[in-house]
Amino acid sequence: DVVIDVWTFRKRGHNEVDEPSFTQPKMYKAINARKSIPAMFEEMLILSGRLTKDKAKAARNEWLASLAMAFAGSETCNPTEPRMDPGWAALRESSGGQHMVEQPTGVDLDTLYDVGVQSATPGDSIKVHQRLERFHIKPRMKKLQDGTAVDWATAEALAFGTLIREGYNVRLCGQDVGRGTFSQRHAMFVCQETEHVYIPLNHMKDCRKDANGNITDTSAHHQQQQQQQHGKLEVVNSNLCEAAAVGFEYGVSLEDPYTLPIWEAQFGDFYNNSQTLVDGYIASGESKWGKQSGLVMLLPHGFDGGGPDHSSSRIERHLQLSNDPIDGRRTSAPNIYVTYPSTPAQFFHLMRRQMKRNFRKPLFVAGPKTLLRLASASSALSEMGPGTQFRTVLDDPTISEPQAVKRVMIVSGKLYYDLAKLKSEHPLGGHVAIVRVEELSPFPREEVYKAIAQYRNASDFVWVQEEPRNAGAYLFTAPRIQPLLPKNAELRYVGRPESAAVCSGVETRQAAEHTQITAQAFEGLRGLVADLVIDNIGIQHGQRQQLGKKPASAASVIAARVPHRWSNSSPMYAAAAAAAAAAQSGEQ
Repeated sequence: DVVIDVWTFRKRGHNEVDEPSFTQPKMYKAINARKSIPAMFEEMLILSGRLTKDKAKAARNEWLASLAMAFAGSETCNPTEPRMDPGWAALRESSGGQHMVEQPTGVDLDTLYDVGVQSATPGDSIKVHQRLERFHIKPRMKKLQDGTAVDWATAEALAFGTLIREGYNVRLCGQDVGRGTFSQRHAMFVCQETEHVYIPLNHMKDCRKDANGNITDTSAHHQQQQQQQHGKLEVVNSNLCEAAAVGFEYGVSLEDPYTLPIWEAQFGDFYNNSQTLVDGYIASGESKWGKQSGLVMLLPHGFDGGGPDHSSSRIERHLQLSNDPIDGRRTSAPNIYVTYPSTPAQFFHLMRRQMKRNFRKPLFVAGPKTLLRLASASSALSEMGPGTQFRTVLDDPTISEPQAVKRVMIVSGKLYYDLAKLKSEHPLGGHVAIVRVEELSPFPREEVYKAIAQYRNASDFVWVQEEPRNAGAYLFTAPRIQPLLPKNAELRYVGRPESAAVCSGVETRQAAEHTQITAQAFEGLRGLVADLVIDNIGIQHGQRQQLGKKPASAASVIAARVPHRWSNSSPMYAAAAAAAAAAQSGEQ
């Protein structure tokens, strides 16, 4: 390393109109007495006989004239879009929202199985830690054999491995990323005797599964050819210097569009040490300089007792940096993508989508912590198979009768699993639909609209989050969801109240708040379901009238119809207990 200690000064203070001698008279008296560096260099050249005064003056005047000419020409200059660098020729500029091609990112199931097995296969000379053999290698092999409960780390390895097989490079940087903050990844094996590092995905063979489910190798010559065509996984266990690491990875993303650069924070909260890079470069670099970046910021996020400095990746800050229009009328391409995936398959597709697109955009991922080992947060291999891709919105998979739904909960991320568990235990859970927004920005308006439109009897719409109201995604999503709701319906908020700190530092208090939030999300269901029953009675009564039967007493007829914004011909039967009571008293 070379360290250069350089003392510098500003000739005119902060800017040309500043007067630093107001507060530093002696310093600037000495500075003003110095000749400028060009003047001193010119004087040295003249004294040494290598330049004459006339030639120096002519060169100076020529340069000043060229500057004046350029300045005059700037008045009529009409700059075009910056050209892509030569290495980016196969990609497209995404200005104006054009050329944004999305395609399936799924992979052949045999290839997934092959890559998965090899991702947990150490080299012959590597003696792995005995706990890895028991808790990492064997469980991964079993999950791949079953193909039904693939965890997060395995899905990540499948994404990396399949990209590498297709010739892309993957660069994973951050503190202890080799094993993962939560000892979940193990992208590298370290020999317990020699400390030799072995990265399985850099030694993949072209194998296939035979009829008995066993892995068989192809010829050695073919293996050598395959290795030359494969990309490479770089695992960089960086120091605790977030700004430097993020800045370097951003530079990598500008230089090579075929390398997937990922910076992972130990905890999402730690990214704030690189906030200057995020603000000045990552979120705005393409707008300012026309430079695309495919950098991934992987930020573990979630309230699970970690305290205020180990719980939040500050989703709200990333969303604030997004140029997503509130009214949905986009005039330019998205500057960043902000996601909060809830399944391993979704994360698999996110990583592959980042490289398979024909353009590059920075991606912020609110990553998992407790979901890494949550049994219900697993995916089948088929969800990563041919024809599959990332879905910006996930509808409730448990709903069999959409017309019975009275409350629609809209959530993002890991809170879904807590709500889903309570729903399965609640006697009226069938009247609740939980819709997951997996991509927060650009906000998927059409997909959210389609998801909630099918619940035509729903009258209560709730955004549920574990973050405080002034944090998380609520302030960003609320004005975008509200126009999609039926007329006269309003999006309610359920979550922590506004707070200066992200959360409590006391685990028991944090757990109590979490219980309160999830319980509050299911309050009032009995009244909503009663409204639905009453509405159905009204419908049946109207049908009897049409058939010429004797009508029931007027007091039993309750009209609670509200026009539905997405269909004028199909009314919505809203919760209207107060209105119904008023109607009854008026009839009487």
